[in-house]
Amino acid sequence: GFDAVIGNPPYVRIQTLKEWAPEEVKYYKKKYSVASKGNYDIYLVFVERGLNLIKSSGLFGYILPHKFFTAAYGEPLRKLISDGKYLRQIVHFGHQQVFKGATTYTCLLFLQKKRNASFLLIQVKNIDLWRTSNIAIKGEITSEQYGLKDWNFVIGPEQSVFKKLQKMEPILKTLSHTFVGTQTSAEDVFVLEQCKIDGQYIHGWSKIENRELKIELDAIKWFVKGRHIRRYEPLLTDYALICPYEINDNDFRLFSESEMKSKFPLTFEYLSRHKKYLSEREKGKFLGKEWWAFGYPKSMILFQKSKIVCPFYHIISAYTYDNRGYFFKTGYGILINDSNYSYPYILGLLNSRLLFWYYQKICTVMREGYSHYMTQYIEQIPICTINFSDPADKARHDKVVILVELMLTLHKQRAEVKTDHDKN
Repeated sequence: GFDAVIGNPPYVRIQTLKEWAPEEVKYYKKKYSVASKGNYDIYLVFVERGLNLIKSSGLFGYILPHKFFTAAYGEPLRKLISDGKYLRQIVHFGHQQVFKGATTYTCLLFLQKKRNASFLLIQVKNIDLWRTSNIAIKGEITSEQYGLKDWNFVIGPEQSVFKKLQKMEPILKTLSHTFVGTQTSAEDVFVLEQCKIDGQYIHGWSKIENRELKIELDAIKWFVKGRHIRRYEPLLTDYALICPYEINDNDFRLFSESEMKSKFPLTFEYLSRHKKYLSEREKGKFLGKEWWAFGYPKSMILFQKSKIVCPFYHIISAYTYDNRGYFFKTGYGILINDSNYSYPYILGLLNSRLLFWYYQKICTVMREGYSHYMTQYIEQIPICTINFSDPADKARHDKVVILVELMLTLHKQRAEVKTDHDKN
């Protein structure tokens, strides 16, 4: 029954803790409700423990990461706090860095072990001004405005716009499928750079061998990284992904060793030189079997489809259109599965300033204002419905489509001019 508990708990992901303290991890999962979901961070356990230590009128104050506000693993803690209405005050530092020499995204979390009808939210835009003059954006949030769902708190003049967008339907999740890139777990082997086509072959630079290779063209898929994905721009790359899989519209399968030797002898010879390395990936997962396979062959049948793509991180909206079947790792693909919505229309909305502003309010914003693109956030973006029987509504839709198609065309033309200039 302490009057107060204050602290700065350790920030350690449970995956790390499992490596050197597996029994401790099991104990937390059994003992604490906040440790019940996903790969949580240990600071969640410290919050629950701190709450247990204070008396009924006690006060609690920690400095800790604010990622639990929106992360899936933070749901049990959000539920614990919201059920008890413990929130008293939050000082939110956003993407600003509080600790020198460490990249953390922190807040001050103040709880009170009594049912509070509301709490004070303080959004700090400039830490130095806040420290010296207490200058920040402040607002009251009622207990009805937060629960176990994501804590996306907006105060000030922006609040009404945010609430309006938050209530809009449908959201992107209901009319699309978002997927993540494939993981080879040996990119330095499977990905070749500076690739050039030579008839039925390609020449590309292998990082692991630090030299140029010649392999079969049919053994690769063109591959883009997050830095290749930019707003409305065509995907241009000289990266190639060695892909030892047969892929059709509905399924995919790994080529057998004999098929690899027969179809792609140069490629298989190259991979064989690194058999030991590939076999020992993922803690020996591939020892004695299918060592040439990808570590995690995700979304294999989806890459070849027309899709919207975006990178993992960017400081602006960075969606573009791909109808050439590029593979990627550090990005996301979005497939539209509702025939009422065209790719240009959805692309235009996703790249709009309004929806990117909304996205920044619901996603994790990193250092220097970079937004972290993640499925759980992308799928929450509201999509404006169109009544095609209403001429005015249809005209607005058509205008968006025309402008987006023009943007795509102009960026493609600019890229072609730049390529021709480089050749000359």
